[in-house]
Amino acid sequence: MRRALSLAAFAAIVVASIDPILLRFPFYRRAALAPVFERYADRMWLPYAAFLRGVREHTTNGQTIAVLVPTLDWDRGYSYAYYRASYFLAGREVLPLADEARRVHPENLQRAQFVASWRAAIPRGTVVWSGDGGVLVRR
Repeated sequence: MRRALSLAAFAAIVVASIDPILLRFPFYRRAALAPVFERYADRMWLPYAAFLRGVREHTTNGQTIAVLVPTLDWDRGYSYAYYRASYFLAGREVLPLADEARRVHPENLQRAQFVASWRAAIPRGTVVWSGDGGVLVRR
């Protein structure tokens, strides 16, 4: 009897902790919600996401792109900028200019075919596209 009451109490706690929205989620049209989720993910960097879409439109799969943003400090934003660029620029090789060990990698700047510079200095090369606060430069 004690075991049955314990199991019933545990089941009640589990059921009470489930958010009703989670039960309705499988029935939503996910395609309609995609812009909402994307806007939430990029709420602090909305212009950066728009910039990356432009970079994607002006490059093709297999090309190498270095990402340059105002900070190369991994903990203060570069990690987000790099990983978000890797997501938006899938199929292209995104080269980091810094890493989590706080090392700067200028060799990646030299190796890249393109530099996507957002709100940062414009590197030497031919400007392929500019918009949304940034510039795409062919090296």
